[in-house]
Amino acid sequence: MENLRLADFGFVEGINEIIAITRNADGTWNTAPIGVMVEDSSSTSAKARLYRSHTRENVKREGIMYANVVWDAEIFAIASFDDLGESFFESLNPPVLRNSAGWCKFRAMLKGAYANLELLDGEILRREIRTVNRGFNAVIEALVHATRHVILKDEKMRKELLEKILYYREIAEKCGGEKEKKAFKVIMDRLR
Repeated sequence: MENLRLADFGFVEGINEIIAITRNADGTWNTAPIGVMVEDSSSTSAKARLYRSHTRENVKREGIMYANVVWDAEIFAIASFDDLGESFFESLNPPVLRNSAGWCKFRAMLKGAYANLELLDGEILRREIRTVNRGFNAVIEALVHATRHVILKDEKMRKELLEKILYYREIAEKCGGEKEKKAFKVIMDRLR
């Protein structure tokens, strides 16, 4: 694909939630939801904040990060806490998740807490018209709080995060479908 732009893959200005895929030292794939920050969707440049994680270690070692554009709340929930096994992939080279709308390959260079991303390659696999689903969005917001809840030690902060997670669970239960409800089961099971 020539003259790639972030917009071709659905990226818009702001933070775009994707499933990042990086190669572990043992050759397996690491998967994690990551927010890709875009200032100009007509460009090929973006950045992502990478906390201490396998994703960050892999980017530092390999300099490559793949992004899969998916709308499956359950995949986001599982990938927030564990690597997705091979059964979740429709291709391992390049790494493409089942039902992904598309994938991108980025050159990723660490600079402080961020990785500067430069779009190298990608493919649009499915073109779908999608509406905004409040249940899906609630799962994504809850996952931000849930991943922090898991790593924080401060009980007061953990309690506040749990209250937010429960708030978003109500929205997902009311506005989401089966996948959103399954995603919340994954979240709540992990928090127990």
